[in-house]
Amino acid sequence: MDCDDGEFGPHLAAIRASVLAGFRFLRLPEYGDVLALYAFREDRGAMDTYLARGPDDATAARYRLDDLDRVDPPALWHRHGCVADVVTALLELPPHGFALAPRIATVPPSQLWTPRMAWS
Repeated sequence: MDCDDGEFGPHLAAIRASVLAGFRFLRLPEYGDVLALYAFREDRGAMDTYLARGPDDATAARYRLDDLDRVDPPALWHRHGCVADVVTALLELPPHGFALAPRIATVPPSQLWTPRMAWS
């Protein structure tokens, strides 16, 4: 996918697919004029989440729910790029705990905020 193609169709299709896959959306606190779309879902002991600031600026990650009480929880998987690529890659991950699902937590992506962090 070419992130700079100017077409919103693939990006919107990926967001719609995430809704069908059970993602919910939160309104983040506003900082100036920055607008973002934040989505997350919890399943099988993990949280999948993505933040889209524009068609070519999205970040997604998977976290263990048990790690979300930490200040900077490590991600099991993360990616940054255009919305269509990032959300599609997140949706293609095997469910947490299944074969081939990411298991090793790494440094967290600094651009993501997780709902649990706010509830801690």
